[in-house]
Amino acid sequence: MVACGYRRVSKRRPCCICGKPDWCSTTATETISFCARSTVNADRISPHGWGVFYNYNSGLDFNRAFYRIPKRKKVDVSSLLASPAMRDRVYRKLIELSPAPLNEEIVYGRGGLAERGISDYRQYGTLPKNAFGRDILVERLVETLAKESRADPLSFSGIPGFWRDVNGSLRLWSNNDSIDNLMLIPFVGPDGLIRACQIRFMRYVRNKSGRYVWLSSSKEQTGCGPGAPLHHASPAASSNKPILVTEGALKAATTQRFLSDRYVVGNSGVATSHREIVKTARRRPLEIAFDNDSFSNPHVARALAALVRLRHSDQDCFAYNEDVRVVTWDRHIKGVDEALLAGVRLEYLTVREWLKRLPPECLEQVTHSYCRLGGKEAAGKLTSWVRLTYSRARVSM
Repeated sequence: MVACGYRRVSKRRPCCICGKPDWCSTTATETISFCARSTVNADRISPHGWGVFYNYNSGLDFNRAFYRIPKRKKVDVSSLLASPAMRDRVYRKLIELSPAPLNEEIVYGRGGLAERGISDYRQYGTLPKNAFGRDILVERLVETLAKESRADPLSFSGIPGFWRDVNGSLRLWSNNDSIDNLMLIPFVGPDGLIRACQIRFMRYVRNKSGRYVWLSSSKEQTGCGPGAPLHHASPAASSNKPILVTEGALKAATTQRFLSDRYVVGNSGVATSHREIVKTARRRPLEIAFDNDSFSNPHVARALAALVRLRHSDQDCFAYNEDVRVVTWDRHIKGVDEALLAGVRLEYLTVREWLKRLPPECLEQVTHSYCRLGGKEAAGKLTSWVRLTYSRARVSM
């Protein structure tokens, strides 16, 4: 047996796939990683949707031995999502009944909408902190939607975040109370329809990660999860603009306000929605504005490299050659939205220039990412190119 148990990730030993210090886990010997956020390039997917990644440098035969995932209670999970139009209808009415301006902290608190330069507060919602308040909100939602379409009653099946308890009562999100105020953030598709929503916990905790979760009911009876949709900050914008991708819908909204000459999209994490990003940016310039830790965090660098590699494959397949740029700014500022709000100048790097600025530990992960995606021949070519690029950069310093 490879390992005798699990160990949760932490700040000292973050997940080696997504780089985050929570949710994920690994075997005690760190031979297998279980990532709750990403399934990109996973060796397999667990029955509960986690990405399972084997460390092939450990010398173990993973075809013969691995630690089994413990069985969990089986739940009846809806395998099909409701149509985008149906999800949009429910989420918009939910936000309309419980808009963000009802909660002062969501609008004016630390990390709130006003601080981010977002002025249209009513695009966002708030959820009651306690389960009883959410039950009341659901009752209002059902009543309102029923009045609007009496001949077409909603079952709420396939709408992430909604589920029915053993008594058949419709519930919203968790059955537990929260000590935080809860912001509701819509993720909008290219057609302008809301595909899913995220929840942001508003209480400020220094250096805390994982303050965002999906409005999901995947662990409940008759519930489902949203997947990892891509957010389009301004879906009505011109299709000829360069595509800029950043992390999260809120960052995307702030960035779109400052960079109106870009078509801004936001994913839910550096390792998510890569195929959707590449498809959206096909035959158009792509600018990657992930947080600045892509220059210091090996796992973020690896995810960024995976996106670049997928873009290169798409270019080969569809015969186009538009630029790929990595956006950076003052290293003391984490996100592109903070940089824009502070008036800091953005710098647009080629992939080669980005590689030259990476420390050795990040370059190792970049090479590993290409190895997993491109096969042995492509990996060998990239490894040689990366090493040559890095050695030249060190000589010129």
